[in-house]
Amino acid sequence: MQILPAIDLFEGKAVRLVHGDYNNMTVYNADALSQAMNFKELGAEWLHLVDLEGAKTGETPNFEVITRIKREAGLLCEVGGGVRDINIVNKYLSAGIDRVILGTAAVTDNNFAAEAVREFGAERIAAGIDVKDNIVAVKGWTESAGISCEDFLTKMCALGVRTFICTDISRDGALSGANLEFYKNILKLNLNINLIASGGVSALNDVKNLAGLNIYGAIIGKALYTGDINLRDAIEAVRYNKMITKRIIPCLDVKDGRVVKGVNFKDLNDVSSPVELAKFYSDNGADELVFYDITASSDGRKLFVDILRETARNVFIPLTVGGGISSVKDFERVLNCGADKVSVNTGAIANINLIKDAAELYGSQCVVLSADIKRVNNEFHVFARGGRDDTGLEAISWVKKCVDLGAGEIVVNSIDTDGVKKGFDLELLAKICEAVNVPVIASGGAGCIDDFIKLFKTLPKVDAGLAASIFHFGEVSIKDLKSRMHRENIPVRLV
Repeated sequence: MQILPAIDLFEGKAVRLVHGDYNNMTVYNADALSQAMNFKELGAEWLHLVDLEGAKTGETPNFEVITRIKREAGLLCEVGGGVRDINIVNKYLSAGIDRVILGTAAVTDNNFAAEAVREFGAERIAAGIDVKDNIVAVKGWTESAGISCEDFLTKMCALGVRTFICTDISRDGALSGANLEFYKNILKLNLNINLIASGGVSALNDVKNLAGLNIYGAIIGKALYTGDINLRDAIEAVRYNKMITKRIIPCLDVKDGRVVKGVNFKDLNDVSSPVELAKFYSDNGADELVFYDITASSDGRKLFVDILRETARNVFIPLTVGGGISSVKDFERVLNCGADKVSVNTGAIANINLIKDAAELYGSQCVVLSADIKRVNNEFHVFARGGRDDTGLEAISWVKKCVDLGAGEIVVNSIDTDGVKKGFDLELLAKICEAVNVPVIASGGAGCIDDFIKLFKTLPKVDAGLAASIFHFGEVSIKDLKSRMHRENIPVRLV
């Protein structure tokens, strides 16, 4: 779950309203940029920005302040407030804003929402839903739209919207606690959406409870300004929840626009369309998805962005993408196509400072080291170019060095066990887990459900299990795997 500190802007200041009342406004920082930098120092990765003046006028009076925040803070930013036509959406996105929030205009003009998604992609558009007594409200919460929350969500999903910021009006700005039942009821609709909770988050326990729902994000406003919640503590609470819940991650190895799978990184066989397979996994309980363009580095070319963009449009779980990543511009290109994290292997071997540079620009949470490792003369060596070239690098010290430079997650690809289906490489994984303190994902060797059970029970520090062929060919269903994990008391998000 992402934590999104909120900055409501009025005349360039960071303010807060109570129940949306402009006459009940408190100025918490006369300089909104200063507030953004403060949130960055405390560990924020996202900012939720609302132009309160724009919400009244339908214009963008705080545009310069907002774009300066994006430029100087360098954080992921979503922006709302007065976004009433496609030109304003384009204005923000062209200026580097990561996601634009459609509010009243999406309710009153469904075609506007459809056009925005069609023009810019679902990953860059969110719909803000303000709800009171289960009815959607519009125009600064002053009027009822006459449609239930459930019906509006369903309608927007049909138009292609996938990210929703749902605010319980009765809780917003009142420090009265998050309405968990409200969000649980939304999740019960099984719409496969990115749900962001907003309104009433007043204590660290609210953050922990929301994280336990496994929703996409939570916006925190007034409680951060009053000191009722410490941002570092909130981020740590979410990180802890993520760490204790074991993730199941299907992997799409893509070659020439098709998903393929082989044994020991060789003898690749055609499996399916990446778009179709990604959508299937997103709909059937995968926690995340990995997309590797496995010949981009060996072919000396850039990753297939058209296929990636189409894949990202069809999945609503975190997406990690790798293949041919050799510069920070490649990171930017892939993230703009809808990826949540970027995986780097050969590019980091060629230039290890790529990890440091990318982490400084986009945050360690976006930088995933994918290490292809094989035993050579009783040592673990790092391989490059899709497992083709032995670099001679000793794997454990290499991984540790990359983490020290800013890699926020490690995918350990054991070439020795890849596709063999006789279990994960527990010896290698144990050495990696001992050497680093970031999430470790085990890859290579899964052949049955018992292999995952053995992995998580033997190595509790492993955060996730990644597999390909057993999922692709229906040998193991994610639902059955997670049910078994639950019975074995391994913490997991059930589907």
